[in-house]
Amino acid sequence: MSGERIDTAGPRRVDWRRAEFVLTVLGFIGFLTLPIRITTIYGGLPAHPLFVHVPVVLIPVSVVAAVVFVFRGDWMRRYGIALSLVAIVAMSSIFLTMQAGAALRAALHLQGQAAKLISEHSQAAHILAIVYVVFTAVLIVTFAAQRISAGMPTGLALVDRPLSSVSMLLALRVALVALSIGAGYMVFRTGDLGAKAVWEGRLQAAHGFPPGGGAGGFPQPPGGTGEPGGP
Repeated sequence: MSGERIDTAGPRRVDWRRAEFVLTVLGFIGFLTLPIRITTIYGGLPAHPLFVHVPVVLIPVSVVAAVVFVFRGDWMRRYGIALSLVAIVAMSSIFLTMQAGAALRAALHLQGQAAKLISEHSQAAHILAIVYVVFTAVLIVTFAAQRISAGMPTGLALVDRPLSSVSMLLALRVALVALSIGAGYMVFRTGDLGAKAVWEGRLQAAHGFPPGGGAGGFPQPPGGTGEPGGP
């Protein structure tokens, strides 16, 4: 196709307002949420259970859409900006959720099996964060390569020359699919470990384990309600 190659030899004015550049800047701005630790909301309730809903929804949506867009290049050019924005928001929400989770973990003072599951949950969340950051970066670059290879160069030769290559676009598509699968698995794995950490102690307590000692190392509050960590 005529749009697969572009001539980047001649001088061309760079439009820094291009979506590719704006999305890159927004991606870096998303890292500003990394050190933010919001521990409680609404009268002292832990923030983690609320924040976790954002990545749990947005990550599966974004990775499924990314795989679809790989096979529909016209959709990537048309909706890639919206998908990249969703990915940036999801990435930032991971950081906020992890920080809130760390605060909740410190407040609960869990021991035994509960502490082990929470530790595994935390480790999985860190892996998810790394995979999803790379996914977001590759998504933005793939979006840029899709537009450049279709005859819409940015004017910046450093970007246009490598991303106008058909082989580069193919490699980016393969990487995006692989990262989508990895991020999808890790969000499931992280959520599964988190659910086990929350519910295992409650279920074991409901089967008659005595209050105070708990089951599997889950501490119980007075009255034996089975709530991990107590009030």
